[in-house]
Amino acid sequence: MRVFQPVRIVALALVAAGCGLLAHAGAASARTQVAITGGVTPTITGFPTKPKNVKLTIAGRMIGDDVEGVFPATTTKIVWWFTHGARVNGRYFRHCDPRRLAAARGNPSACPRASRIGGGWVVATAISVTARVRIDIYNGKGGKSMIFYFQTLRPVVVNDMLVAPFQTLKGGRHGFKLTMRIPDGLQELAPGMVTSVREFTATVGGMTTTARIGRRREKRGFIETMACPPGALVTARGEFSFRTISPITVDSYLGCGQAPPFPPEFPRSQLGSS
Repeated sequence: MRVFQPVRIVALALVAAGCGLLAHAGAASARTQVAITGGVTPTITGFPTKPKNVKLTIAGRMIGDDVEGVFPATTTKIVWWFTHGARVNGRYFRHCDPRRLAAARGNPSACPRASRIGGGWVVATAISVTARVRIDIYNGKGGKSMIFYFQTLRPVVVNDMLVAPFQTLKGGRHGFKLTMRIPDGLQELAPGMVTSVREFTATVGGMTTTARIGRRREKRGFIETMACPPGALVTARGEFSFRTISPITVDSYLGCGQAPPFPPEFPRSQLGSS
């Protein structure tokens, strides 16, 4: 069973170059740029006889001057594509009802504890106000979706949710697809107060459950793989759509054990600054 199809790296420069496969918006006046990276942990050495439980982290940074001549364009949709080989076992895990989560305004008690499959954060700016927004990620019914809840109280109030369909693909270059349509409330916090995503990171997996497989009960990880040796790379693609500019597609790599670095022109976002 081949999992993640890792690609051996030769030098750190190649890692940086792989991560640096960023894309520019098509319009000549549009300057939004995106870079993505991430990692799979822990690494797997030797030749395991059973798939191993792992975590997947995705991170991205955006720069540009499409909003107020300073910030990236407003994101409307992100589609993630991942390589073949991994086993995603969402169907064996408990799920969260998005209606209950929305009614509880993101309170984790609205969902079974075992349904939370990850989390992260996003840094976004609206009219020069920059906020770090918490993300909680829950398993959708049957493992066919992932529920992202966004929440912060300072310096602005954010309480919003998106339900992202998750598909296992057959054939072709990619094995999995996750489609995130950004809610209007996250694109525009108030009339005319459009939002620019600056940076984000999200980690999914690492937890296990015991499920009935045929006549036996077996322990399963949310994401499992047979191979991810130290120093290997895993392909990933992000397709970003925006309000006012052409879509951007980024092909990059996730590292086994350590995320490739961002290119130097993509610095970390600072809260309270533009």
